[in-house]
Amino acid sequence: MPRVRRNRPTLKDVAALAGTSVATASNVLSSRNKCVSEALAARVREAAEALGYRPNMVARSMKGKSRNLVAVLIPEFWNPVFTKIVTGAERVAAQHGYLPVICSTEGDQRRQDDYLERLVSQQVDGCLIAPVSSDIRSIQAISAMDIPFVLLDRPFRFPSNCFVVAYDMRGAAERGVEHLVAHGHTRIGFIGWDSPSVRPRVEGFADGVAKYGLDPADCPVMLGELSRESGADLACRCLETADITALFIGHHHLGEGAVMELVRMGVAMPDQLSVIVFGNPTWAQVMSPALTCIDLPDIEMGQVGMELLIKVLRGEQPETPRIMLDCTLVSRASVKDLTPAMR
Repeated sequence: MPRVRRNRPTLKDVAALAGTSVATASNVLSSRNKCVSEALAARVREAAEALGYRPNMVARSMKGKSRNLVAVLIPEFWNPVFTKIVTGAERVAAQHGYLPVICSTEGDQRRQDDYLERLVSQQVDGCLIAPVSSDIRSIQAISAMDIPFVLLDRPFRFPSNCFVVAYDMRGAAERGVEHLVAHGHTRIGFIGWDSPSVRPRVEGFADGVAKYGLDPADCPVMLGELSRESGADLACRCLETADITALFIGHHHLGEGAVMELVRMGVAMPDQLSVIVFGNPTWAQVMSPALTCIDLPDIEMGQVGMELLIKVLRGEQPETPRIMLDCTLVSRASVKDLTPAMR
């Protein structure tokens, strides 16, 4: 009869049985339990014994030694922004002799935590991570694992001791409004993804509306899920809600659905409606007319993030723990100039 291979119990299994966090279980089993009550420590040890858990001695023997392995965690591979971030990070890692281990969390917190635990057990030297959200809870696991890490593509809403590289989404959105106002538009709709991760885009739009004295009633904001279907629905609702002359689409993935719906409805761009898209996907560049976009320095983000991580790994002191990258407005043919009609 063939032998049934059983999965080896993990630290995560021990933590779950003991009713505590992976970090606490690790501290107890590594004898770093100064801040853990004796009752909790006993519970962790009992759980380890019950499961037959044994620490990875190979990993322990590597403690303090560099393996020249760095992890790169992103939410999804289908998003070209993250694909380019990985491309930039991989180039820099190779230049410095590091091998990147690349994983997609698919925007799932449990998957992210599981990957982190497994990567740490393999003794990666550090981690470049675009967390599943901007919530501090999304990085609690990696914060407790005692390895260097750099956060990517999220607003500066983490503790000041975290290394972060982010886009200036708020400033870019305000410049988008400025561009439309300069072309005579005062009734501008905004549609976007309802997520804290991109909330600065909504805030930047509101900043622009206030800065240029536009009436908020003429500038509706509508948010929804991150899907083409949601983009199409939001575009329709925005057009039905206000007599807008321009539509600011706050995410390129929503933009696919929104623009397809505008074409289906027979809305002529830019004669009947001007359009700006946050992000600069290939489809927006080959449209007729080509769409004005907010271009994200995605490859640069991967490069800067990896350079920052390698500095930390080598014991160097970075000039700043927080780096904000500027986005560029790429003007194309999808914004109509209304200023001659206003004279």
